[in-house]
Amino acid sequence: MAYNIDKKNTEIPFYIQLKMILKEMIENDYSPGELIPTEVELQKRFEISRITVRDAISELVNEGYLKRKRGKGTIVLPKKIEEPLSKIKSFTDEMKERGFLPSTKSIDILITKAFDDVCKALNVKTGEQVYKISRVRCADNEPIVYFETYMNMDMKIDLDINEYSDSLYEYLKRVKKINIKYAEQRISACSADEKISNKLEIKKGEPVLLLKRKSFDEENKIIEYTKGYYISNRYEYFIKLKGE
Repeated sequence: MAYNIDKKNTEIPFYIQLKMILKEMIENDYSPGELIPTEVELQKRFEISRITVRDAISELVNEGYLKRKRGKGTIVLPKKIEEPLSKIKSFTDEMKERGFLPSTKSIDILITKAFDDVCKALNVKTGEQVYKISRVRCADNEPIVYFETYMNMDMKIDLDINEYSDSLYEYLKRVKKINIKYAEQRISACSADEKISNKLEIKKGEPVLLLKRKSFDEENKIIEYTKGYYISNRYEYFIKLKGE
C-alpha cells in the first residue's frame, strides 16, 4: 500500500498525517514486536523534518501503539488490553482469553513487616510479619503490570518462587484448596517511582494505573491484598452500566 503525506493540505499538520499513516502501517504491515523504520528513514521517505517524525512517533508511544527500546529502535506493541470489572479473573486467564501469551519476568517472595495500608487490609498490627510476593507479569513478553501481594502468616504458603510463575489464584486453589469468592477493588492513578519504572521498563514519572484488591474466600476471610501497577497506555478497564 502506498502511503503519502499531502503537502498541499495545510489544515492537517504533517505530524498528524504521519501519525495516521503510521497507525495504518501498524495495523496492516507490522506484527507486535517488529521494528518500524527509524526516524531518519521516515524523514527521508516522506521528505519531512526529523522533529515532525519524532512528534508523530511520540504520540503513538503515549497512546500505546509503539515502544522505544534503547539500542534497538521503536517496536510495535500488541493491542491495548481491556479488562471488564464485572468478574474476578487472574491475570493469566485474562491474557489467554484475549489471545496473549502470559508470562512472569521476575518473582520474589519474602517475609516482611506490615505497615500502613497493608496493616489495614490484612487486619494486622503495625510491624507484624506477613508474606510479600513481588512479580512482573507480561503479555507476549512485554511487561504489563508489577504486582505486590501480601498475605497473613497463617496462610503458610510456599517460599519456592517457582510456585508463583503462573496464576496465584490457581496456586491457592490447587495447593491451599482456597477458592476466591469475591474481591474489593479500587483503581486510581499515580506516577511511577524509580522502583516501578525499573520493573516496568518505563520512564520515572510516567503515569500508571494503581489497582488495590482485597480477595476473600467462601468464609469471608481475607486471603490476599494486592497492589498492581499497570502501564497506563497498555491497559484499560471498562464497566457496562445499565439505566434505571
